[in-house]
Amino acid sequence: MKKRIHIFWHFYLGILLSIVTISLFTIVYFSHIGEEYAIRAFVIDAKQVASYANANAQQAKINDFDWSLEIDKHGLRVSMLEADGVLDYLAPMEFVAQVDRTDVYIDPKRDIYISLHPMTVGNDFLIVREIDFEKEFDKLNTYQKNEIKLNDEEDALNTQFQMTIIIGFVVAIALTLLVLLTWLKKFLRPIQQASLEWREGNLATRIDVTSPEPFYTLFVTMNKMAEDLENLIEEQKVMSFAMSHELRNPLNGLSLAIEVVAREHDYLKDDPAYNKLRRYASELENLSLNILTLAKVSNVESHATFETCNFSNLVAERVEFYSQSNPKIQYQSEIEPDLKLKALPLYLELIVDNIVSNAARYTKSMVTTKLQLSEKWVELIVIDNGPGIAPEQLDFAMMPFSRLDHSRSKSSGGFGLGLAIVGSAVKRLAGTIELTNNVSQGLTVRVKLPNNTH
Repeated sequence: MKKRIHIFWHFYLGILLSIVTISLFTIVYFSHIGEEYAIRAFVIDAKQVASYANANAQQAKINDFDWSLEIDKHGLRVSMLEADGVLDYLAPMEFVAQVDRTDVYIDPKRDIYISLHPMTVGNDFLIVREIDFEKEFDKLNTYQKNEIKLNDEEDALNTQFQMTIIIGFVVAIALTLLVLLTWLKKFLRPIQQASLEWREGNLATRIDVTSPEPFYTLFVTMNKMAEDLENLIEEQKVMSFAMSHELRNPLNGLSLAIEVVAREHDYLKDDPAYNKLRRYASELENLSLNILTLAKVSNVESHATFETCNFSNLVAERVEFYSQSNPKIQYQSEIEPDLKLKALPLYLELIVDNIVSNAARYTKSMVTTKLQLSEKWVELIVIDNGPGIAPEQLDFAMMPFSRLDHSRSKSSGGFGLGLAIVGSAVKRLAGTIELTNNVSQGLTVRVKLPNNTH
């Protein structure tokens, strides 16, 4: 059976995915904002540096492309570029943005910002760029080196602070959700407990409705559903008892009348119509008895005291009885001796009788009965070599009055109550029943009852 994921794990995973999505969105957003801020700050500094360089460049003779002017206490460097070399210089660069009518580029090899500023005299340009701290660290003055170290420490602290904030935020949300989900589980637990009780047939169980909305409405609705089902089953039970009792009196009278007529008229004993009438009366009487038995076994309010029963002896006796009653059928038994159960003897007899008689009714030639101990269960297995049951109808075989297919039809006898009685009795004994078709032919009925004698 495929294991299903608990609904709360869906909540946890959904919330975790939401947190991760929000975190990634926040990181991307602030990275974009941080980049815009860095570009704007660079332009402001670059303009200041270009203004300073223009003011001081007039004092020097500038004939060399590699001429460089260091701006004291600034993380930027400036150099001159002739107008003819601008396009070649910008070819490998990537345009980033234009801020305050200043074009900003980035050097993809060194990952630094670059901007061009026209000189106040002539057609040449000043190149203002960030310092490549990895390759040009030795060219920095003492102030700039200390500034870089402080910036690195500040970046590390900022990163640590951001991670602390993110982790704290996630932990706070997780703890809050854990408390909320634990609180939610407290209200859902009664549903689970009540559902288990209802599954066992205890429809009188009710859910405590002292809960906030929307649980209050849900619990009231479920209690009403259980009450309606309980009333419906009670009505059906009363009707079954009433029908069985009311039918038995006229049926007994009918049977008696048939026997009286037969005694007065001996020739009727050989009459086919008379024999059919007797058989129909007998079947109706058996039907009434079976309905009454099913109603009694299905009575979930019954609290009869269980007693220790020797299940091995019971199975052996009933199989022997059916083997004598049906000499044309070969019976095989593999019964583990001295297996005992705490149960109602009537329920055990109903289980064995109905399963073995069903197998005898539909088998071709053989019925195999096994009784064995399997871990914490006592297993009763009955196998026949009859037509079996269509796979799509296996789920309906336990329903009262179920007529399955033509091979298991009215001509075989019975009213479809045998397995229904077995199912109710097994349920009352806290066991399980399973129907499976054999690989070759026939049906296997496997009943598992708890080994409760220890």
